[in-house]
Amino acid sequence: MRAILAADAAREPNATLALLGDKRFHFSTSGTGFLMYGVSGRSWIAFGPPVGPPAERFALLRDFCAAARRAGRRPAVYHVGDSLLPDLRRLGLTAHAVGEAASLPLAGFSLAGPARGKLRRNWHRLARREDLTFRVAPGADLVGDLRPVSDAWLAGRPDMGFSLGGFVPGYLAELPVAVVRRGDRVVAFAALLATPDRWGVDLMRYRPDAPRSVMEHLLVEVVLAARDRGLRSVELGLAPLAGLTGTDPLCRLGRAVYAYGERWYGFRGLRQFKAKFDPVWSPRYLAAPRERDLPLVLAQVGRLSTRPAPTSSPRPPTPRPPTPRSSSPPLPSPRPPSAPAVGTPPSRWPSTPPGSAGPSTR
Repeated sequence: MRAILAADAAREPNATLALLGDKRFHFSTSGTGFLMYGVSGRSWIAFGPPVGPPAERFALLRDFCAAARRAGRRPAVYHVGDSLLPDLRRLGLTAHAVGEAASLPLAGFSLAGPARGKLRRNWHRLARREDLTFRVAPGADLVGDLRPVSDAWLAGRPDMGFSLGGFVPGYLAELPVAVVRRGDRVVAFAALLATPDRWGVDLMRYRPDAPRSVMEHLLVEVVLAARDRGLRSVELGLAPLAGLTGTDPLCRLGRAVYAYGERWYGFRGLRQFKAKFDPVWSPRYLAAPRERDLPLVLAQVGRLSTRPAPTSSPRPPTPRPPTPRSSSPPLPSPRPPSAPAVGTPPSRWPSTPPGSAGPSTR
């Protein structure tokens, strides 16, 4: 698994979520590529585009869909961009936008000027008044310092999984982690999904007594650190249900949830927070065999994303020989979903880290 990830220099940062330990895998016949997926109800839901050689991408998707149908299950694909739409349509899947992803190009990035004036002022203010320091370090060296922060942030709520990382020590040990300290005490952190030229921001958490704008301060520091390392961009993750402008039933439902669901999930606050950095927005899609399947599959994505990930160190499977078409074990009996995490008020964003799959709909 790690070898496949390392060999694909053009992979999406979210491909690192393969190491979380909560997914199944479908490998290419050559064993050099894979799709990761989760099972909810009668759906097999792939997360993200295939990882591995581009020449194997369509065959991987085709074989995954065929394996799901042979098992009597519904194939679906979640959190993919425009570039995968032609392949999905060739396979007879219907795709629909379910949110917007924020990408921040770093070429020429600066805090100077009026557009990012508030970011600049808050960043300087916290650094001066709150005695905050910033560092990016291997997660393996920080897990013990991060757990109290995560436990305080969760406050007994279920952790996250599938479409974003939860607090899994073995997973965090694989990642670089950005931390903000006040004195010697960690008050906020963000796990980074690193590729050769990009960072993705995954798990973000802070202490209840941290300064009010500490997450904004942390993300500014992450962006500046990435720029100084010569990286191309920082991926800020998904704003669920944002940017839905159509008149079809899923768009109308999504807009209603986006407009009136702030009490349960900070949709507007999440997008507004990311918009402060003036990123480039691009749609992310969900695909399923029929249009009428899409609301159900989106709800199943929410269920998968609020199931706690394993807390032990993940041990991803080794690619199988070419003969088997899928590495998936027999399907378990459906389990009831965990209760959704309760978001904090938008003014204390993030109630859910960047990369969120959206609300947990039962």
